[in-house]
Amino acid sequence: MTPFMFAAAGEKDAKNMGVPGCGGCHPGGGGLEFDRDGKRYDARLKDDPKLATTLDGDYFKSQWDKTGVVEADCFICHLPNYDFKERNKQLKKLNFRWAATAASGIGQVEGFVDEGKQPAVSYNLRLFNQDGKYAPNFPSEPPSENCVFCHGMSDMKKRGFSWNDRVNHDVHNMRGMSCVSCHPSDKNHNFAKGQENVSTVRDDLDNTIKKCADCHTTGYMGAPRPEHAGIRPSHLEKLACEACHIPAINRAAGEGFDVTSGAMVNYPKIGAKGMGAEFKWEPRYQLLKRGQISPVNPLLVVTWTNRDADGTYTPLFMREIKKAYDQVAPKLQAKNPAKPELHTPEQIGLMLTALNESLKGNKRFKAVAPAYHKGGEIHELSPDGKVVTRKDDTWVGHVEGFNINHNVAPAKLALGANGCADCHSEKANMFMGRQVADMFGPDGKPVYTDNARLLGVSHAAFSLNAFYQAAVVPYGSWIILLVGFMLTLHYTGQGPKGLDARCEPGEIERFSLSERWTHLLRMLAFLALAATGYVFFTSNATLAKALFGSYKAAVVWHWVSGLVFTGAGLYAAILWARDAVFTSYDRTWFALRGGYLGRKIEGEHAPAGRLNAGQKVFFWLSLALTLVMAATGIPLIWKQSLSASTALVLATIHGVGGVLFVAVALAHAYLGTIANPGTWRALVDGKVSRAWAAEHHSEWFKKHFKK
Repeated sequence: MTPFMFAAAGEKDAKNMGVPGCGGCHPGGGGLEFDRDGKRYDARLKDDPKLATTLDGDYFKSQWDKTGVVEADCFICHLPNYDFKERNKQLKKLNFRWAATAASGIGQVEGFVDEGKQPAVSYNLRLFNQDGKYAPNFPSEPPSENCVFCHGMSDMKKRGFSWNDRVNHDVHNMRGMSCVSCHPSDKNHNFAKGQENVSTVRDDLDNTIKKCADCHTTGYMGAPRPEHAGIRPSHLEKLACEACHIPAINRAAGEGFDVTSGAMVNYPKIGAKGMGAEFKWEPRYQLLKRGQISPVNPLLVVTWTNRDADGTYTPLFMREIKKAYDQVAPKLQAKNPAKPELHTPEQIGLMLTALNESLKGNKRFKAVAPAYHKGGEIHELSPDGKVVTRKDDTWVGHVEGFNINHNVAPAKLALGANGCADCHSEKANMFMGRQVADMFGPDGKPVYTDNARLLGVSHAAFSLNAFYQAAVVPYGSWIILLVGFMLTLHYTGQGPKGLDARCEPGEIERFSLSERWTHLLRMLAFLALAATGYVFFTSNATLAKALFGSYKAAVVWHWVSGLVFTGAGLYAAILWARDAVFTSYDRTWFALRGGYLGRKIEGEHAPAGRLNAGQKVFFWLSLALTLVMAATGIPLIWKQSLSASTALVLATIHGVGGVLFVAVALAHAYLGTIANPGTWRALVDGKVSRAWAAEHHSEWFKKHFKK
């Protein structure tokens, strides 16, 4: 039993007879046609009038022999312009047998059973053939307006939507689709349904509806096939389609309900002027059982239970709550007795004490221990009569949200249409949207939380990623281009440096075969990392498919290349760490800026060992970045096992490090090729001329080769 069902549990009132629920359409399912034995009420009472004087709940003080029964009414769904108001009027007047006739317009009914008159019908002869048979002109499928008459009222409370609403557009509705386009029925009138997150009605029909992908991947009914070229496949797997395509609702739904006064008091969205009023609100997001984050609207529960001897929290009946409330209402001094909104320990204590007394002797319970549930907290009385508050870990505190599936926005209005910042920014609802956690907190005012906390993402992690999305992602490519532009300016302004090694003989071994292969392996792995990283950085699924066949293949390429790059980098550290130690003559190299900036003086050379000071800087920076990228990237291979905050922080640092690494690698590649013509040769055959070594690495040359 959900908290949305128990409010009126056991509250059966004979005066409500004749106001049908689902049975008004389908009396075979428990409506007002057949009794528990499967016999028609009117026929059985006519055969045995004494049943009306018995205590039989189906017949006590009933008039079935006069009212007739409510039979299945096909017109309710199938007839356009069905007059629901007239139907309700006839039912209220106990004209059960004549309700369908009057509401469908087949005939005009005069006289009401509850006024002691026998109803008479004047039929509309224009609707009948000459042989007296009714000739309806039903459309090919039931009109949506008929569906909305019942479902719109409940959804207005749960989700705030209504089909054909002038302020709540739906792209499917705008294309002429009706309710049964997505909710077709079989020959037994079993309508297809999704998987409702809260209720448990006809669970055997769960997931029988066509899902978004069923139509939009096959083109069913002319549905467009979205490419989602700028969206990562992981997002498509983790997010339900509705999460992006229902960014907001423009009709106020319910925020919650309170039964403290002994009656159901509904609260609309905080700030709205009533349920169903024009009011824009953005949904809460929840990870549903199907494993995807979806938009929901939870109705906050403010209710009372009793903790029985076995520890079970059982909901109290309305009459039980009202009995206690009537005793303490004058003491509570509520501004509105119908909406007491208990929030202080004193108020809560008064009500709990009253319940403690009124429930004594209640045969439903073996022990009396009333509890108040509100805002994710449970309030109970301690043995000394004081109010004790703790986190509500009972079934009542487990708040599930009602799914939001309608009012689907077109692609241009969906989240992500304007880039990642639609969700990953400080102003975006996906993480930072305010959500009501308690309709009236300790001070009587609403208490708010945000979607980030509800999704388990820390503010620090989100803020870091939001900065990355705002400052790095939009400009990362431009940063790389700027580095390339600056290097071009340097080349045109300074020109190539020193001797052209291509014209020099290979006389001295500069790099061993092991070093050359390590550098080559590291370079190839880096190119693969840069290519796949750019795909992820820009979320370009089209480019991933063009270069690697699929986005998933690009992911595999990326982490395999990353492991190879890390391994080669660690081995390179072993090979060159000793040569990368800074010495005193490196200060002179820095003072002369390596000869790369400023006017070149004839005969002046910056001193350097086997690696010059600039190469040493690159070596240590490259090693540091390699370790950072490995430390953040390798865990992301198994990010499914990481918390959302951890994964977000690692991905953010990894992205920033990637942009920096590419920029540094571009400068390194430039200095190792066109800025120093022929230098690349040393990484091919490993040899340089004596003259080149003396000019570029004078200290190394003097120590090992000058004779």
